[in-house]
Amino acid sequence: MDLFLMSPPGRNWALRGRANFRSREAAPADARGARREWLTLARHIESRGGTVVALPSPSDALTGMPYAAECGQVVAREGQAPLFLLPRMMSAHRFAERDHWAPLARRMGMEVVDPGVGIWEAHGDVATFDGVTLLFWGGRTTLDGLEAAEQHFPGELLRVQVREPAFHGNMAVLPLPAVDRLLVCPDVMAPESVALLERRFGADRLVRVAEADIRRYATNGLPLGRDLLAPTVMPAHVVDLLQGLGMRVVPMPMPELTEKGGGSSRCLVSRASVDPARVQLPPEYRLDAVAKDIDADGG
Repeated sequence: MDLFLMSPPGRNWALRGRANFRSREAAPADARGARREWLTLARHIESRGGTVVALPSPSDALTGMPYAAECGQVVAREGQAPLFLLPRMMSAHRFAERDHWAPLARRMGMEVVDPGVGIWEAHGDVATFDGVTLLFWGGRTTLDGLEAAEQHFPGELLRVQVREPAFHGNMAVLPLPAVDRLLVCPDVMAPESVALLERRFGADRLVRVAEADIRRYATNGLPLGRDLLAPTVMPAHVVDLLQGLGMRVVPMPMPELTEKGGGSSRCLVSRASVDPARVQLPPEYRLDAVAKDIDADGG
């Protein structure tokens, strides 16, 4: 099962923390528009075979919840229930989110684990490619946070160091398994991390973009097979580059969630491949049920 944990913006959703280069200077957000953007993305995911489990925010104060890449990390385990690794967030206004994701994870049959040390922003700093798990630090996640989390991941692991404006690893590296390439931004990575990726995967499989490109979310599209659900602010030359690799770029207008809020399609999900026999899907959190609330008031 291609599982996507998500959280729709509430009716009173607003920018609160303003902790990234987009949101710091953004105009006030339109909550209704954000809800429609979120629902459009979720429906695109399910139409391509994904399974969305959506947890509405229990409080108007938890405005970061729609950026569910930081809700936690699902780690599949052979013959066992998946682990759900809780985040340890940098921004104070997001600390309480995990208190709501943990009960949902338990209800889904997962074993919930707190890494216990440092700052670790979960799926935003995790990627997989060619059987390898990439674990990122240096933007918000700290090295001690990474070290505490990585003991819960099986298999081959690579540590990758990033820097601002890549506040998460998902702004530095985008795996594109359908075309056997990694889209990378060396400008926001430690040179030794770039060299590590080249040695492990081969320089010919790394496709490079610039820092100016990631400020327009070049690495933040959401790949579903050969389709890439990408914000319309993605530079045209990056769209051409991706399509030249064999990807189909599906434009996603997201003026509220991306252009103001600072998180793109990939930032709005925590994704994992899980054995469907090992998880339960609470019906009230399935997309059809959650969408009714958004559709009922026109967003």
